[in-house]
This record gives sequence, C-alpha cells and structure tokens, in this order.
Amino acid sequence: MTNPYATLISYLKSGAKVQTGSLLQTWGSAPQIPGAMAIFEKEQVLSGTLGGGLLEAQAQKIAAASVMSRQNYLKSIEFTAEIADQTGAICGGSALFFLDAEPSRHLQVYQQLLDSTTNHQCGALITLIAEAANQSCTIDRYWIQFQEGLPENIAMLLKSAEADLWKIIRSRTPFYKELPGKSAETKTILFIEPIHPNPHLLLVGAGHIGRALCKICSMVDFEITVLDDRPEMTIPSGFPEASRIICSSLPQAFQSIKITPDTYIVIATQGHRTDMEALRCCIGSDAAYIGVIGSKRKIALMKQKFMDERWATPEEWNFVHTPVGIEIHSRSVNEIAISIVAELVKERYEINFLRNKKNVSSVVLAAGKSTRMGQQKLLMPYKGHSMVDHLLQKITNTNSFSTIVVTGSDSTRIEKELKSAKAIFVYNERFEEGMLTSVQKGIAALGAESAGFLILLGDQPMVAEKVINRLIALFQKTPKGLLVPTFLGKRGHPVLIDTRYREEIGKLSQAIGLRELFLNHPEDVLEVEIESDAILKDIDTIGDYRRETEE
Repeated sequence: MTNPYATLISYLKSGAKVQTGSLLQTWGSAPQIPGAMAIFEKEQVLSGTLGGGLLEAQAQKIAAASVMSRQNYLKSIEFTAEIADQTGAICGGSALFFLDAEPSRHLQVYQQLLDSTTNHQCGALITLIAEAANQSCTIDRYWIQFQEGLPENIAMLLKSAEADLWKIIRSRTPFYKELPGKSAETKTILFIEPIHPNPHLLLVGAGHIGRALCKICSMVDFEITVLDDRPEMTIPSGFPEASRIICSSLPQAFQSIKITPDTYIVIATQGHRTDMEALRCCIGSDAAYIGVIGSKRKIALMKQKFMDERWATPEEWNFVHTPVGIEIHSRSVNEIAISIVAELVKERYEINFLRNKKNVSSVVLAAGKSTRMGQQKLLMPYKGHSMVDHLLQKITNTNSFSTIVVTGSDSTRIEKELKSAKAIFVYNERFEEGMLTSVQKGIAALGAESAGFLILLGDQPMVAEKVINRLIALFQKTPKGLLVPTFLGKRGHPVLIDTRYREEIGKLSQAIGLRELFLNHPEDVLEVEIESDAILKDIDTIGDYRRETEE
C-alpha cells in the first residue's frame, strides 16, 4: 500500500486543490483510529478514509465549503443515533477531527516525512491546532526524525506537555493533549503521530503461493521483496506489487538484504532442499517473523537436521512458524495465502503493541594500558579506522540499544578519537586492578530501559555484526540470562548478560573475574555455536595485530 503522505505529496505537486481530514481522538466505539487521514477534492474522497459513514460525509461537506474560504476546521461528531434513524451512526462513540484546507502549506514537512520513511527511518509528525471562533483553527506541522536534534520551540512545547517524544515514537501510539489557548474560551491541541516505515516482507519463493502472497500483502501495508533462484519465475510483470525482485542463489540473495526487527520472512520455495537452505540463511537473524510452508513430516525432518548440525538453538527453532499460517482448513493457493497473511497481521500487531522488547546495550571495555603492545593498541589503524572506532561503527550498525565506552588509560585520547560516536563515556579510575572493574563501572551506568548488556572487548574489532545481532535476537526468545558464543565448543566474546545479574557482578572476585558469574549459574547459560573463530581472538601483541590486518 502506498504511503498516504506520498499520495498527498503527489496530489500537491500536481497542482490539485485538495484538503485533508485527520482523526485526532475517539471516545467509545468509532469507525476509525486516531491518525486516520482522508484526502478530499471538494466533496470527493480521493484517497484514505476517516471511517466512512456520517463522519466522512460531514468532513466532505466541510472540505467542499473550505475550498473558497480557505478556512481550517476543528469539529467533533457523535455516533449516538437510534436504531431507527436512517442516516445517523449508532455505534455509541464520538470523534474529534480537523480539516486542513491548505495542506500545501506543509508540503516541505510531508516531504521530510517521506524522505525519512523511504530511508527506513521512523519519526513523529507533530501537529499544533490552535482553536479559533466558529470551529475554525490554525494548523502548524513539524516532522521530527527519531533521535535527531529537537528545535528549541519543539523541545519547550514537549516539556510543557510532559510528552516523551522518543517513547511515543517507540510505542507507535498517537499522543493527544489539550493545552491552554490564547483565551479562556479556546484551546490548543498537541497531536503527535508516530510514523514508521512499512514493515519489510521477504517472500522466498516465486511460485503460486508467492504470487498470491505478494498481491494480498501489498494491501495490508507490507513493503515486499521477492527472492528466488529461478530466472523464469522472477519476471517483474509477475510481481507488480513488489518493490524489489532478486534472482540469485539464496545465500547470495540473503547477503544483499539487511534483516532487521521489522523484517518478516515467509519461505515457500520449490522444494524442501531450498526451503532448508533459505531457513539456514535467516534462522539466527533478528527478523520479527519467520514462517516456513510444509507438512508436519517435512518440518520434523528439518528440525532434526538443524538440531543435529547445530545450525540453530532450540529457542531459535521454536521461534519459526512451522507449518506457516493460521489454521482455517485452507485448500486452494489463495486460501493458503490468506491464512499466512492473517498470521502475519496478527504477529505484526502483537509485536508492535503487546510484546515487550528487551533492549540490549553494549558495554565496550577500552580502559587497558596495552602493555604487551608497547603503545595504545586501541588507537592503532585497523581497516581505515582506529581499532576502537572500527568496533564502535560496527555496534552502530547493529540492534544495540545504546553504547557505553569504559575508558581508563589514555582516556582523553580515546574519547577524542570517538567524539563523533553516539556513546556514553565512563572513566574507570581503578582500571589497573583488572578488567572486572571496567565491567562493573560500565554496567553501573546502564539506564533503566536496558534489560541486558553485551560486554565487548575494545581489542576485538573483528567480531561480526551478525554475531552481535544474533545474540540480541536470541535474548528476545530465551528466558536464559547468560548468553555466550562458542566455536567448536570453545567459549568466546562478546557475552550477553541479563541486568538481573548487575548486583551480583558488583560482588564478584577480582581474581576470577566475570567467569565466576557463569560458574555460579550453569543452568542459566546458553551457548550459541558460531561459524567463525573470530569470537576466540583478540589483539594483544604485534603478531596478533599483523595477523588480523594482513589477512
């Protein structure tokens, strides 16, 4: 489905004289939700909806009247007609909406919104509505991208309204508040609408089910990419709703796509071999949803293979929806597709509004003196950056919630090197007593929003982003609180620890270090097999440095 603001921009740039109606608030039962928008041209609805019926009919009449007056309106409507009433609405609720007679005044704001969502960035559309006489109003709109700097006037406005903008954006729930107006008889309304890019759907398999899914999923706000290794099946005309079609081997196709917590994956290829190949490419990812089509016997055999080969943990396998779709006794291709789409919509809602995501922060240990290296190794060149800067850039590209850098020796130089990084710096005055003191100092600086933390070594810049993301993704799926990557049975770094252990870490023996925590709670340890020995290596000597930089 096209972004409604993209549609609005298209109309405005074409010179069309359109108006917009937007729903601000509802009480009781109402036909639509806050944030719903319709685009009008006189009394005609060009795009979108406010819920139809009486509300939309009134908005259409106001829109037609505003063409000449260029006057905005703020209006409430009741849905309390009697059952015998032939024209009223009987659902029993009420709604408040506003009509913007000249949305072209905010074209630049809408373009900023579209640019952000096109680049897969979320944010908030802030609307200020100042009530005037005769239900008329003035409208000001602003676009704020998530975690970007706030203009001073917006920061002051949010403070006066006691509105946490970043929390509102993450919640995906609109914010409404009435503020004092210019007179005792009027009010100013602050409306904050979180805007997120459409979730990304990967359809792996361009067969009959893939085609049906592509068509239906485009109607329920998914941005769609189709993957298949058969040229004859990936003709663009077969998938007009897809934004991207990739024809290559499945491992290559997956390498060209960034899977995020807003990615949904449905695997329905031509056979069990390619289904298994596709699942192996994504089962350890942080996708929001993974579904695989197949019979119960096929799925049981696949599970056995994944467990025997240690391609996934039991928690990762249990996350996969197999067989995919809601049971509706479907038989035809279209019925199967509908059952899958129903499950996708259900999961999307629960992920966005019902399930609590566990935020994971990164604690980077960068306090050591580098005695064996003979110089501060963290500032030595590594793949076009310093060693520590390379690691910080990797963390930035992962799903880490925030980053804390613990410094000690050469703290001033390291902080200067990382001045452009989005990180909190903490100085460990006890760094010479050992690494555990840096861990303790770092986790003491964690915010209340962090449910877990990764301990990353500053001299381990070769750790892969996919390893960090896999640990974070697995943390969402397991009750266990001590996650450690392994290679051929050997434990390495980074480790991920639940914040419930924060107090205990403060009491650990300096002689044993963090290893004592894992020894104390073997039942809570989850080992995650990794395909690379990079998790076992760090850079302590010139020999280590040459090995990692000359490869």
